[in-house]
Amino acid sequence: MDMQQLKLFLSISRTLSFTRTAEEFFMTQPTVSNRIRALEEELGAALIQRSPHHVSLTAAGTAFSEYAASILELEAAATMRLRNLGADRPGYVRVAMLSSAAPHFSRALKEFSRRYPKVQVDVEMLEGSEMLRAISRTDFDLYFANEPMLPRQTGKLTYAVTGVSQLHLFVNKADLPSIDMEDWSTIGRHPFVSMQASDFTLSSQIERVCQNRGVKPEIMNYYNRADMLLLGVDSGAGVAILPPEVAALKCPENVTALPIPGDDAALRSVVAWKTESDNAEADRFRDIALAQSRVVRTQ
Repeated sequence: MDMQQLKLFLSISRTLSFTRTAEEFFMTQPTVSNRIRALEEELGAALIQRSPHHVSLTAAGTAFSEYAASILELEAAATMRLRNLGADRPGYVRVAMLSSAAPHFSRALKEFSRRYPKVQVDVEMLEGSEMLRAISRTDFDLYFANEPMLPRQTGKLTYAVTGVSQLHLFVNKADLPSIDMEDWSTIGRHPFVSMQASDFTLSSQIERVCQNRGVKPEIMNYYNRADMLLLGVDSGAGVAILPPEVAALKCPENVTALPIPGDDAALRSVVAWKTESDNAEADRFRDIALAQSRVVRTQ
């Protein structure tokens, strides 16, 4: 099994066409077919169901596609890491970041890169349940997240509250005349678009904000990313409650954000790190991020 076989297989799983995959890789169709058959023989399982007019993945192929993608990602990460080590760039920091934390992270990364240009910084933008899983595993050096995502009692992570903002109501400008922030019944008449329920830390707070104002939101669509929610609002699918920093993700022209007053709408952003860190470069990145923010509380 080699990397090209995996790439060919993933291409076929996407295109469901040996012909299109052959065109993508500048190969002949028989060559692609032979490489896939060799992969199937090595794995001892049929990955692709073939017929004269139809191509589909078998159950084994569907299961293997996730592993193939992970192997390719790991191979690319390993290649980059070894390349940096060979070029005398031994430093390495892994960061998990919410999309709403992008402005803070970007400022810290800019300053860190200026001071330590030879350090490799890998960042993954995670949302909701993905971030919760990453925090529970503590497999990143730093986390730019929200306080409710951090466990109340843990010896593995220490965090600092780096800022407090108010949740905002994101509205299509065409709907603005019908909305009165002093009368939430006017907001409850509109459908909502929301993050998936698996992001229970944010969804629970939003539910509480609405409940405290006498509104039960009618959620029409769920999205797995905050920037996708903005597109939903822009399309007129509904209104959304999100951190104001999301607007920095290139908020659509037809969307405006209205601050929601009240302690229940306060959102505390944090930078978290391993309590027993053995990564000096990660510690330097953390110190820069904290210095650029107004640390409210450390826990």
